[in-house]
Parts: sequence; C-alpha cells; structure tokens
Amino acid sequence: MTELGKFLREKREEKGMSLEELQTATKIQKRYLVAIEEGNYDVLPGAFYARAFIKNYCEAVGLHYETIFDDYAHEIPKSAKEPVTEFEPRSKRERTGVAEENTLLKRLVPVFLIGVLIIVILFIVWKLLPDGNDEAKSDQSDVKGIEVVEDKDKPKKKEEPKQEEEQKEEPAEKEEVQKQTLTKVETNGKVTTYDLTNTDKLVVELTATGDSYVGIQDETKKSYFDSQIKKGQTETFDLSVAKEVTLNIGASHVTSVKINGEAFTYPVPPSELVHQKIVIRKAQ
Repeated sequence: MTELGKFLREKREEKGMSLEELQTATKIQKRYLVAIEEGNYDVLPGAFYARAFIKNYCEAVGLHYETIFDDYAHEIPKSAKEPVTEFEPRSKRERTGVAEENTLLKRLVPVFLIGVLIIVILFIVWKLLPDGNDEAKSDQSDVKGIEVVEDKDKPKKKEEPKQEEEQKEEPAEKEEVQKQTLTKVETNGKVTTYDLTNTDKLVVELTATGDSYVGIQDETKKSYFDSQIKKGQTETFDLSVAKEVTLNIGASHVTSVKINGEAFTYPVPPSELVHQKIVIRKAQ
C-alpha cells in the first residue's frame, strides 16, 4: 500500500464510510476504489482516469484534491493529455454555420445606422442654432440702459473699522497611533514567513469564493482549524494568545485573507502557486 492509499483509507475510515458507501457517493466502481487505496494504478483505465478518480475520492471524504495532488505528486500518475471532448462548443458550431457574406453585412449595418444618426443630430443642431441666436439678439435689444445717478446731498456712511478676527486656537495634534506592520521575512518554496509588529492582537478572517482546504496551527502544533471552507463561507479566528501561527491555504486563488481587519496580499500570485503556507510571528 502506498502512502497516498494508506492516507486516503484512513480518512475514509475516519468518516465511517465503507467502500460500498464510497462507491455510491463517487459513482466509481468498488474495484477501482480498492486499487487506489492499494496503489495499484495499473487496474485503472489510464492515468487521466486515475487522477479523476482520486479527485472524486478526496472530495467524498472531505479532502482538498489540489493539496493532495501537490503533496503526493510523486505517487499520482501524470496524465500526458486529457481526452478531447467529442462535442464542439455551441458558439463555435454557430459561427461555422454563418456565411462570410452575412458576417460582413452584420458589421456594416451598425456602422450605417451610426452614420445616419450622426447626420440627423447635425441637421437638428444646424436648424436650432439660428433661432437661438435670433432670440438672443432680440433679448439684448429690449434691454434699456439704466443710468445710476449718485445723490450728492446724501451723507456718506462712515466706514466702520474692521474688527480683528479672533484667532482660533488650533486643536492640539492627536497623538500618532502606531499602525500594525506585517513585514515579509523570507519565502522558501510554498512557505512565506512574516513578522507582525506594533500590535498584540492577531485576528485572522478567511473568506472562500470556492471550496478551499484550510489548516491553522500555532507554535506548539496546536490545531485551531483543519477542514474545508465552503464557497461563500467566512470564518474568523482570534489567535492573539499564540506567538506564531501557520496558515495552510490549499486553494489561495479562491481564499481571501484579512489580518486584524486589513486585507492580506499573497507573497506569490495564486495563479502561479495555488497551495501556500503563511507563517506569522508576533514581535516579542
């Protein structure tokens, strides 16, 4: 029995599932499930189906298959090429059935309509502008000049001295509050270490836009979480008592992280590295 087969069998037994129940859940024949647990991949139809069956097995027992494929890559058969589906996309079938002349006509019709619309707008503007100018001229001709005559006999008001504006006291500057700092120390493969300073609090919020395996441990290997976060689910963990925390993110491309309410950016883009481990050390 291989390490992967032994691990999968243990997880199945932890779930209390028999091979018959697993067969019902995955729609995979029992003899193939036994072959996976025994590491006898020659029994399976091929490398592609072996990978597909292992993926379905993992999901049925609550494991994230991407993490399993990553950790046991040396055991899982590699598929050279996935089988090509016998059905072409509907959009492709529709495009191939359209004649070249019809395509050209569809391109010209919007251009023609836009040109007509521009001509109509210019004609309306041209018709309205002369009327507007005439009305403006008539309005100006009706306005009579008004001559303002200053009454010399009326005594002028004495200008009152301007009062000096009271200087407002500037509010005392607020004491600057040191903001928490998350400093990257090093990246070694899929593991990146950070130092967290200027705060004693460590609250981690995880939000999944797809199913994602997450594991959380402190410096004593105490586990705070070891399961899947489902799509649309958000989990929050107060880890302030820990000195060092390790976040094992199985699917970083569908898992967003906040540290003390601030969004965390993965050190390696999820498109380049899906499985990432983040180690956060609090300043002593």
